[in-house]
Amino acid sequence: MEYISASDLERYGYCPLSWWLNRTSEVTSEALREGERKHEKISEELTAIRQQEHAANRWELLVISFSVIATALAVIGLSLMPIEQAASLSTFLGIVSIVWIVAAIFMLVRANRLEESSDVSFYRNMIVVFAIIATLVAINSITVLGVDPEAATAYEIIALLWLIAACVALYFHIRASRKARTRRDEINVEGEIHYVGEDNSRLLKSEKYGLSGRPDYILKIDGEEIPVEVKTGRIPMGPLFSHILQVATYCLLMSEENGKRVPYGILRYEHIEHEIDYGDELETLLLSKLREMRNLMESGEVHRNHNREGKCQNCSRRFICPEKLV
Repeated sequence: MEYISASDLERYGYCPLSWWLNRTSEVTSEALREGERKHEKISEELTAIRQQEHAANRWELLVISFSVIATALAVIGLSLMPIEQAASLSTFLGIVSIVWIVAAIFMLVRANRLEESSDVSFYRNMIVVFAIIATLVAINSITVLGVDPEAATAYEIIALLWLIAACVALYFHIRASRKARTRRDEINVEGEIHYVGEDNSRLLKSEKYGLSGRPDYILKIDGEEIPVEVKTGRIPMGPLFSHILQVATYCLLMSEENGKRVPYGILRYEHIEHEIDYGDELETLLLSKLREMRNLMESGEVHRNHNREGKCQNCSRRFICPEKLV
């Protein structure tokens, strides 16, 4: 069975003859090339966001690790510190640690403002806060217990170095988060970016229906994977039928692949978004159009199905179309 792509369905929804001419002839135009350039730029931005958010997550993990290690080392040093030498060292380390605790808390506040709020981020940040406070308390409590002054001093200094490393990691975490947030605001994208449809990205396929396609990107929203199709040309008054068919194709492909029905897809015209509900009625319509296309592929007889001059005027294949109206 020959695979039909989501783009084929979009062209067929626009005009069957336009779709057929695209199968048999290579057509290009400045408008098509401009659209390709815009899609490439969007893909680059989305990929950069994913990379920066992954980097932010790695730095966040390092913050937690460094803070926990610093706490453990400080507690060990605490148990080894002799009482008679504790006061002077406690004063010095206490002053230094106060500087770092203020810087760390300041960056934590900034991180909370820059990142998307979630229970996971909240608890991770609380771990960092408690670890830093525990380190501070341990360093300034060394007058209580003690055994080995040299070992205690070494442990406390190492603990302070780990705490410094945690703050450095936190700085890089915030910087990566800020860059990702800025890019998100520029292209108006919310939700976890689960997939970006580039030329080397995984092609979604359905052997059952002989369909294939790559959505521009897939977002994870409220636990659901949602396909997004971006249109870079003129902005219509509402979603166009051909574009709805394309989004529905992605919904069908993802539903087949995940074994779970996709509730809706998103159709974007610049910064205007439309949610396309993927219900039984739309799926039935999509499959009927798919059957029509296969029947036409067998017969080889395809004609224009409209009398709208505007459609022909905006069609990139009108220069080779035998049935064009303009």
